[in-house]
Amino acid sequence: MEDTIIKETTSLVPVTATHDDIEEEFPHVTKNQYVLICLPSGNVKMMNLKEDTTVSLGKFGSFNSNNLIDQPFGVSYEIYDNKGNIRPIKNYALEAVEETKANNQNIRDTKAVQALTHEEVEKLKKEGESGILQPEQIIQRIMESHSEFDKKTEYSKFKYIERKKKKFMKLFTPVRPTLYSIANYFFTKNPDKINFLRVDTLSQLLNKANVRANSKLLIVDDTQGLLVAAAAERMAGYGTIVGIHEGENHNFDVVRYMNFSKRILDSIHSVPIGRVNQSDPNEVWQERSEEEYKNMTEEVARAFARRKKAMEQRNHARDLLFQGDFDG
Repeated sequence: MEDTIIKETTSLVPVTATHDDIEEEFPHVTKNQYVLICLPSGNVKMMNLKEDTTVSLGKFGSFNSNNLIDQPFGVSYEIYDNKGNIRPIKNYALEAVEETKANNQNIRDTKAVQALTHEEVEKLKKEGESGILQPEQIIQRIMESHSEFDKKTEYSKFKYIERKKKKFMKLFTPVRPTLYSIANYFFTKNPDKINFLRVDTLSQLLNKANVRANSKLLIVDDTQGLLVAAAAERMAGYGTIVGIHEGENHNFDVVRYMNFSKRILDSIHSVPIGRVNQSDPNEVWQERSEEEYKNMTEEVARAFARRKKAMEQRNHARDLLFQGDFDG
């Protein structure tokens, strides 16, 4: 019986793993792909990470992009020098807070409890920016100059230190673009671009529409491609998506931010809403003569081939639309 179970189980495992499968199982930051950078202030920055560039995070410092490429997502990194070097840091939020008998009842919450003047704090900040002092050293000096710090409870001390970290430490966390993280990013930063669609409402739409692999979907998208991207992520490239959009060219930006594999991108087909009339003919390609081909430069020939392929894809998308047989 055991042998039978083992054979049935192992038969479901693919013999070879593709590059896309490996990337999905072990997500790491990749060059020329989009990444979300979460800052201590709570702000999130979207960027396309290029090689050999300096990434500026404003008051939180700058780092060399090469130092982040091939590193895992979800780990917090500290910029620890002026050369753009980074290193993973300990997640202090996971530490257990010890219980003590201390309380905050007799703490004086006034400016007088901090011995350092504003000028002295600003001097510490400048020394931190220049690399003379590490952020931990600055926070330690501020704690030592706080006359009421020892009277705080451990939880109050923890919150106090966390606030100072957000102010002085040069930290950031790269987050992998997923449907959840991208939907939250847009809803927080530019909700009007996705028609104020919340992630919980989006999940309900996917379930109600029975979005699944090996299905054919028709989507009218006016949410920067969020609906198309949501369906594409769930279907994982298995099936067909026809997206209807305004204008001559689609603006499915969210699809671009998701760093989809070629297999998934090839399952997405777009049709302008002005081309949904079946009585309108498909585009016709004006072929060139053999002599004209010979006189083309290599660059012109490549551009010519790209235009021809783009036209064929547009016609194919319309054919898929008019064939019907949509599952949702």
